[in-house]
Amino acid sequence: MAITIQNKTYTGIIFDVDDTLIDTSKSYDVAIKKTVKNLTNTEINDQQIDIIRTNGIDYGVNNDWNVTWLLIQLIQNFPNEQWPNILQTNQIAKIDVQKHEYIEIKDFFQDIYLGKPHFNGQGLIGTSETKIYSPKFFPTLKNYGIKMAVVTSRPTTEAMYTLRQVNNLVDNFIETDLVISVGSKNASGKLIAEKPSPEPILECLQRMQSQSVVYIGNSTSDFIAAKNAGIDFIQVGNSQINGANYIKLNNINDILRISN
Repeated sequence: MAITIQNKTYTGIIFDVDDTLIDTSKSYDVAIKKTVKNLTNTEINDQQIDIIRTNGIDYGVNNDWNVTWLLIQLIQNFPNEQWPNILQTNQIAKIDVQKHEYIEIKDFFQDIYLGKPHFNGQGLIGTSETKIYSPKFFPTLKNYGIKMAVVTSRPTTEAMYTLRQVNNLVDNFIETDLVISVGSKNASGKLIAEKPSPEPILECLQRMQSQSVVYIGNSTSDFIAAKNAGIDFIQVGNSQINGANYIKLNNINDILRISN
């Protein structure tokens, strides 16, 4: 069984999670804003967050702790209009996740996002994230016989909480082994690199054993990872991606609309 999208036929689909399947504008983005406000007393907006995610690929901005750290560095040291150039030319030192300042950012962020104590049902992960996909989306793909998987930059515990406990996708539509997240290991027990490295997609392809697979995501990191893994990419949403030769759709549900 397969699905045809703009004259290309696929037997498997790999999904990103954040802002691809799940709207995180009121969870991750709010946690970023509150953490920055707490540590700098500065209000930031969506456009400033987008600047980081678009221009800070070398800093691992698929990780929102890194996004938050970069925003704080930029606010404290550079005018807003210089931010894209500062990021593109790597004028900020590489992130050291062992530093006290970074750990402080991460801890404050996680208490907002996961709740305190974590996973108590009161964090943004449980109260403020909504599905982007329609009720018929995954059942339709399952009926087509499509092999489905996930490659996400969420930590494993957060990914499984969202995909299994909140949204009932794992086990019903996606096999547990086909969720590659931060903290996942390969067959040799080695940690799998994060996007934009192609490593998590390549590992997922090996596990899927499908002949023709497409990766669906929303960010530049997603695009680079898919391109370097040698598979097609479909962008959903409105993020600015510096690249070419991929399909662009408004949201994930358009997959069913344009397929045959």
